[in-house]
Amino acid sequence: MVISSLVVETMLDYTQQVADELASRQGIEVHGIDGYKIIITIEAPTVDESHAIANAIVPVVGVIGVDLIYLNFEDDPTIYPNGV
Repeated sequence: MVISSLVVETMLDYTQQVADELASRQGIEVHGIDGYKIIITIEAPTVDESHAIANAIVPVVGVIGVDLIYLNFEDDPTIYPNGV
């Protein structure tokens, strides 16, 4: 399982709306809101799938930036087919 932590920056008037939208998406967990920033984690089977989930956040109305904070990919079978 690939686990990523991200901060999603939003236009202030859209922060709660964006948080609700992200919380409804599979693979995303919303952990908190700090002003116009939303703290999330993404869990996906591979780095490519995690990247696709993160990229799908960019066009959400109200999102102005998505910043990767942490990525753990040691369990990605496409990178380490024989384990670590």
